[in-house]
Amino acid sequence: MKTPITLTLLLALLIAACQTEPAPPAPAQAEAIDFEKEKEAIMAVIDGESAAFWNKDFDKFAAYWAHGPHIRTMGWWEAGGVTVVEGWEERAKRTKEHMEQSPEPNPTATNVRRENLNLRIFKDVAWLTFDQYGADTGDSLMDMPGLSRETRILEKEDGQWKIAYVGWLLEGGGQ
Repeated sequence: MKTPITLTLLLALLIAACQTEPAPPAPAQAEAIDFEKEKEAIMAVIDGESAAFWNKDFDKFAAYWAHGPHIRTMGWWEAGGVTVVEGWEERAKRTKEHMEQSPEPNPTATNVRRENLNLRIFKDVAWLTFDQYGADTGDSLMDMPGLSRETRILEKEDGQWKIAYVGWLLEGGGQ
């Protein structure tokens, strides 16, 4: 008598365990992204932030960044090895110090070249990778001469793209 009851209970538990919740319905209409419009806005941020960095304009530079503890910068270059910066407070401090130590604008701001752009855009987040070529201008603190493999993650704040992550691997070489 125990066996049929045990089997019935096991079967009931098995059936209950195999049942899944139905998937939530898909949104009636996903928000369409105007890729070209967003790409133009994102590239304006990338170009503007780089120009402000090399022109040693901290206020402009800061305007292109998200200002939170979540932002990151991670990179590598031969002269300095691995660099990891966590949070806007530390990023701002280091960038200001570099700009004060080397205050003259760097000509890289006007002749940097970007190629092999790979861009993904979502509603409030975008990421891109690209190859960047800069000149050796003799500015040891802020030059990025030759080829640099770059990554950016951006997020939207109040409808504006802001940088949340910068990654770079400076391979070097000539431009």
